[in-house]
Amino acid sequence: MCHEMNISFLFQDISLYQAERVKKLSVSSVLSLKVLSKTLCVIDLDCALANKTLQKFSDYRFFNTTYSWLLLSDSHPSDLDSILWSLKHIQMNSDVTYLRAVDQDNRTHYELMDVYSKGRHICKDIFQTGYGYWSEDEGLLLVSNYNSYYERKNFEGMKLRGTTVIDRDNVTSDDVDRILSEPGNVPGIVVFVKYHYSLMCILRDFHNFKINYRVARGWAGRLRSGYRLGLLGILSRNEADVAATGIFQRINRHAEFDIIHQSWEFTSGFIYRITPQLSSAVGGGNFFTPFDDNVWIASLVTMALILFSITLVTFFVSKYLCSERNSSIMSHFLEIVATTAQQGLSEDVSPSICIRIILVSLLLFNLVLYNYYTSSVVGGLLSSPGKGPETIQEIIDSPLVVSFRDIGYHKILFRETTDPLIRELYQKKVQPSREGQDLVDVYTDVETVVPYLKRGGFTFHCEMTEAFQEIANQFDANEVCELRTANGLLHDLKLTSFVLPKRSMYTEMFKITMMRAQEIGLVKRNLKIHRIEKPICQSGSRVNPVEISGVTMAFELLGGGFVLAVFLMLVEILYWKSILKKSLLVFST
Repeated sequence: MCHEMNISFLFQDISLYQAERVKKLSVSSVLSLKVLSKTLCVIDLDCALANKTLQKFSDYRFFNTTYSWLLLSDSHPSDLDSILWSLKHIQMNSDVTYLRAVDQDNRTHYELMDVYSKGRHICKDIFQTGYGYWSEDEGLLLVSNYNSYYERKNFEGMKLRGTTVIDRDNVTSDDVDRILSEPGNVPGIVVFVKYHYSLMCILRDFHNFKINYRVARGWAGRLRSGYRLGLLGILSRNEADVAATGIFQRINRHAEFDIIHQSWEFTSGFIYRITPQLSSAVGGGNFFTPFDDNVWIASLVTMALILFSITLVTFFVSKYLCSERNSSIMSHFLEIVATTAQQGLSEDVSPSICIRIILVSLLLFNLVLYNYYTSSVVGGLLSSPGKGPETIQEIIDSPLVVSFRDIGYHKILFRETTDPLIRELYQKKVQPSREGQDLVDVYTDVETVVPYLKRGGFTFHCEMTEAFQEIANQFDANEVCELRTANGLLHDLKLTSFVLPKRSMYTEMFKITMMRAQEIGLVKRNLKIHRIEKPICQSGSRVNPVEISGVTMAFELLGGGFVLAVFLMLVEILYWKSILKKSLLVFST
């Protein structure tokens, strides 16, 4: 035990275990699972039970980066090779060194051999590379600049098992490279799958390997029996070595894969073109829009207080001054309405100074308020239409016709979601039949839906970067300025991850390679190719015509006034008829 260097030693005599008791050898009794530091295991292979002991450690996968192994032997190299070949789980990330005895000049020195395998699970050989010597006279001599990463990086054309997600029928392994290399939008493939495939090509070219693909239709799923489906099921069962696609980074999935790179931000949402009809439908053409509800309430309360003040002052003034006429409340009400509408005061203004002060205050109040109101209205007419729907609920309440990218995760979302808002969207916007109508299908592709988006009245849900290139090709400058987006159904997903199966032997090596690719700019280059940004509005200001939907409120007020006037006229006629009838009865008696 060496406390000064913080190093501890434990000696275990494996020869004490008899041959018939080897199966009872507890791995944890030799290597404690609670050790958090780097552990070096030194084994004398000349011991009769060393081979079976190493096989037991191999079965428990102790040949990984946590443990370093030093194998000592004076046996013939062929005997040592047979021992190494019997170990099933020597991996790419194993740290195993054995000292091979070499006779030279009647002296024995030992060569340090780095032992690793590029894939025992696919029947690949065990490689041995010398990186140093040790002798009693000269001590330890290491090869200068030896790096296990660079030594092991060349897979020499080895074929790995891969998997990807393509939501199309009859796709074979031979079709994957061709389909994922096609430029632009490809049916059944989302853009982040093509991006992660380009990252996989960086790994493939750098490490010199090939891939035999297994194609999945979706990312995840589960049968009632518990059997995992999709790409996630393939990874969890270790049926693939690499995943040539990204996967949504949900918290409950972290125990099922290793993340080697993160750079793609998943941004789904609704894309639509805002029109005057849509703007008015969400409040853009409403006369009440320029002011907040609190402003309207405060204004009405102020008008009521002014009406009360003028009525009260007029009553007292007319009572004590014979020159003042006591007007009715309705006359004062019409006076206030006319002043508020910038129609001025009547010619017969009260000579009372207190009433005139109230009226002057009312005029100043209306001057300031009216300026804010008219500037908001004129500014709205001279600028682009309003902001439009921004949330899922506003999309549901709007007259927009909704379509979705024809990809598996949308259909799975509607089938499995328990979110009441998404269920409401499905019932109101997805379920109703569209047969016989000039409407785009519920599930469609980008090229089909963009002309409908250009027409207006339609919205498309997808990962937004998928549609921006086609929109830029078909929209003119003014239409680009009218492009709007709203929060999507998958807004809780932010990052997609480039993953490998859990505890994969290639995790550490591929992490280093992706880090180097990011440092030299290859990752940024691929992001720029596949992640298209929203087109920039480059059009100048223009006047948008006011349509009938924008002035509906004015006609409603006018019509309501006429209806109310006729109703009050009828009430007044009936009232005076009843009064006249009562007076005739009194006169006759």
